[in-house]
Amino acid sequence: MSLKIKKTLEKAKKIALLGHIHPDGDCLGSMLGLWALLEKQGKKVNYFTPTTPSTVFDFLPWIKKIKTSFDFGAYDVLLFVDFSEVNRFSEEIRNYLNGANILVIDHHLADVPKNALVIKDAESMSTAEIVFEYAYAWRPTLFTPQIATYLYMWLTMDSGNFVYDVDHERIFRNALQLVQLWADKWLIVDQLIRRKSLDAVRFMEVFLHRMKLQGDILYSYYTEKDFDTYHLDDEEAWYGLKIIQDIYGPRLVLVFKKVVGILRCSLRSKKTAWKVVDCNLIAKYFGGGGHKPAAGFSLPMAGKLEDQMEKIVKEIGKMIK
Repeated sequence: MSLKIKKTLEKAKKIALLGHIHPDGDCLGSMLGLWALLEKQGKKVNYFTPTTPSTVFDFLPWIKKIKTSFDFGAYDVLLFVDFSEVNRFSEEIRNYLNGANILVIDHHLADVPKNALVIKDAESMSTAEIVFEYAYAWRPTLFTPQIATYLYMWLTMDSGNFVYDVDHERIFRNALQLVQLWADKWLIVDQLIRRKSLDAVRFMEVFLHRMKLQGDILYSYYTEKDFDTYHLDDEEAWYGLKIIQDIYGPRLVLVFKKVVGILRCSLRSKKTAWKVVDCNLIAKYFGGGGHKPAAGFSLPMAGKLEDQMEKIVKEIGKMIK
């Protein structure tokens, strides 16, 4: 299958790269890294995400080239990276996709379009890792320091800068290769790990004050009003999840986000002396999905925010006993 995908990409002259809503580092790094690799082969590449990338990524060259409105152009290939759930698209887009050549590179467990060629590895921490492993095996001479930096960046971000529960041998091997290809490690550290706005730090104070511990579950929340108050976007707000998942004790961490009548929930588990909680199974119960250590789901708002969160937490608590 991978050889067929390689031949399909090499034959294609015009390619659309598509990422998911609220694109994170892995999605953007995979898109920009692939874009540079494909354009070095003389291909015309356009890329789209349903929402504008966070301002925390503004330091990246070419980030502004990502469009938020799909143009329904005549593409030889539509390449989906870091997601494959086309059922979330509008009917107009789904009809367009039915007759298209679709490729998917992903590390999630979600189903893929029936007419797609697929590279999927749910054991990988990030899509960027998959992109690097295949692209470097196929075309090692195309790699530049910039391409290596894109892929190294998202390799480190999805691993929590190498502290999450991951296949360390695999991720360290890939990280070493990318550094040897002159990935700018210090750019990543300065721009995406150390740098925080004053408003983001002030938001953290409120977010941490909202924390509650119920049994083995620690949770907090934020709303669309917080975005306006603290001038944040999704990527900056997710810093709260990174903080509370390091708190010692709880087996499961939840972060709720209320926005426009929807309550989204992100789950994170961690290795303890107890059995590891399978976040994917919990998320699937609520209609979502993801990975064993990290997953999420969305529900319509029903009543007061605090009451709905407490009900969900109690239900999950029964599932992990």
